[in-house]
Amino acid sequence: MKNKILDNLPAIFVALVFLFSMILTFNHAKAEDKRSEYNLQFMSYPMMCGLPEDVDRYIEDNEFTIVNVSFGKENAKEDGNIVFAIKYYINDKHQTLAVAETPTDPYKCMIFHTFEMQLNPNLGKSIYTII
Repeated sequence: MKNKILDNLPAIFVALVFLFSMILTFNHAKAEDKRSEYNLQFMSYPMMCGLPEDVDRYIEDNEFTIVNVSFGKENAKEDGNIVFAIKYYINDKHQTLAVAETPTDPYKCMIFHTFEMQLNPNLGKSIYTII
């Protein structure tokens, strides 16, 4: 049995590479739909990733408080499966931090850490006029 598997290893490898290539092509084609519809481009942004305990230590050391969490859905569809979460933090020094994580990735990524935050003064006014 072991020899049979080893004899077929190159064919299994080729089949797996082909399958992986087809999945990547399919996902890239779906992303291209939104890129062309809205004239969007993929970009490279500086972000830092680490193990959850290390990112959490950074958050604690910089005295951030979580403000909200939202979820990215598959194919950017409201009824899609959750594929990632974004947590948004602020601190008393007018700094913000956004952290992304996925259910399958062992790392959390800090997308940005910004300074001199200015809150929209009109935020929430429409809520109070309804009450």
